[in-house]
Amino acid sequence: MSVVLTLTSAAIIAGISMATATSMAVISRVSNGTFDTAEGIDTMYADSEILLQTLNEYDCHFEIISENEYWVKTSCGNIRYARENAGQAFKMYLDEIEDVDGLLENLKAFELDYGRNVQAYTYNHIKDNLSENMHIDEEKVLEDNSLFLTISIE
Repeated sequence: MSVVLTLTSAAIIAGISMATATSMAVISRVSNGTFDTAEGIDTMYADSEILLQTLNEYDCHFEIISENEYWVKTSCGNIRYARENAGQAFKMYLDEIEDVDGLLENLKAFELDYGRNVQAYTYNHIKDNLSENMHIDEEKVLEDNSLFLTISIE
């Protein structure tokens, strides 16, 4: 028996619509470089390890305040990612925004990278946790960068 799994990047599933929603939220809330720091913007970032990995790969200058709060300094302005507990996705809080267009471009690219890291984590987790009676018969990368896996179960 075979099981077919398609791992569509979180960037494809949620990132594109979330990037649009995030961009619109940023545009609507940023005026002349000011932003209501008390009100956060929802993100798709739920895994702190993957968020930190993506921040490192993106070569961001950031400070870890706690397991649930990170402060990121960019050339476009400051971003704080915070959540109340590990079961929630992070909210994004903006401060001292100097370049809204640059910030939007960076956020879109960052969200795609985060989505790719989620996909890679999921792929590795599946491979590492296959039972002894399971093996991967086929792996393909599709045009939209989804991963197509055929797993045989004996």
